[in-house]
Amino acid sequence: MEEYLARTYNNLKTGNFAKLTIVIGNESCDLDSAASSLVYAAYLYWQYQQIKCKTCTKSYRDEGFKDDLFVAVLNVNREDFPIKTEIGYCFDKHGVEKSHLVFRNDYDFEELVKSQPTSVILVDHHVLARQDLFLAPYVTEIIDHRPKDKSAWNFKEDTRTTIEIVGSCCTLVAERIKHLCTVLGKDVEFFQTHPICIELLHSTIILDTANFSKEYNKATKKDEEIILFLESFIEPFNYEENRQCKHQQLQGAKSDVSALTAAQLLRKDYKVFGPVFVPVFPILVEEVLQKPHIKQALHDALSTHGCKLALLLGMRINTEEMSRDAALCCGDGSEDTVAELKKMIEECKTPPFQLVPSSIKTDIQHCVYYKQLNLSATRKQYVPVCNAFIEMSKKKK
Repeated sequence: MEEYLARTYNNLKTGNFAKLTIVIGNESCDLDSAASSLVYAAYLYWQYQQIKCKTCTKSYRDEGFKDDLFVAVLNVNREDFPIKTEIGYCFDKHGVEKSHLVFRNDYDFEELVKSQPTSVILVDHHVLARQDLFLAPYVTEIIDHRPKDKSAWNFKEDTRTTIEIVGSCCTLVAERIKHLCTVLGKDVEFFQTHPICIELLHSTIILDTANFSKEYNKATKKDEEIILFLESFIEPFNYEENRQCKHQQLQGAKSDVSALTAAQLLRKDYKVFGPVFVPVFPILVEEVLQKPHIKQALHDALSTHGCKLALLLGMRINTEEMSRDAALCCGDGSEDTVAELKKMIEECKTPPFQLVPSSIKTDIQHCVYYKQLNLSATRKQYVPVCNAFIEMSKKKK
């Protein structure tokens, strides 16, 4: 992994490459997106080295020959990486050199993709954020684990897609690598020679499924199959204790946001759906709304992203139970708009969020707070409602 990261970082910096392949996750840049992009890019680099027969082709190469480059781009600004506490913890634990990582604002990627042959692989998303729309013509492959959204599908017809509802995108990445290794005639050689990649995949699946919690209800049969496949290489002394320990450590790192300001919390894990800003917190929204300067921070976030509304989603997991809550807030002059989205999320049946309006003390004037009784409903389940709200808003114009 370190050899791959160092070489890729330096070659991208010096422009020493022929064709560029970018592997990039979604704009929330959680551990699933970060690990999926890093592991898949590392695999593509390894695969390229296996296919490239140095012995039979070296006589045809001059001194100007350049290799192809496979870059994992973390879809977050470099200065915001410290707020991704669970990624920092996981990367440090498994020896990923953070100084060799490539971040969203390290380069002008819009200009970079125009300057040489480029292909883009999307992992953990298939709807591009506004700032990433320029990537669409270059997308050649998509690996994602959320329901397919055809409303914003603007990719080429021959784009290879793996879109399947599972607990973690890392599950699909591991399955894809496993298949490609077989096609290459290398069976499981990549996994045998890349223990860091195995640990990143394994850790992420454990976190994303809440260690296969029945209450969380996100794990699928495929997640279980892949985790057992990865554990055949890890060979822990006690499989159950290993999983439980990893989950507690990762969840602890993810929830350790005591040092973050309100503004940083709003940037930690967010997505934008038209006029709706949707951040997710590893703590309850109730706690976020008590943060100093939350009113100004939310106003600034809405202004930065050109949004009118904010749908705040919180979750707390401890060893005994899980809790979820939500809040719907709006900027000045958007009271009528928030009432429409409020009605839609309260009446949603697929799935029912089981939102219970509750009182809470907050400085935010227009804010409706809920306890969410459906513990398995995450941001993914709110996306169709947000999209329906966007379509309804368009028809009213």
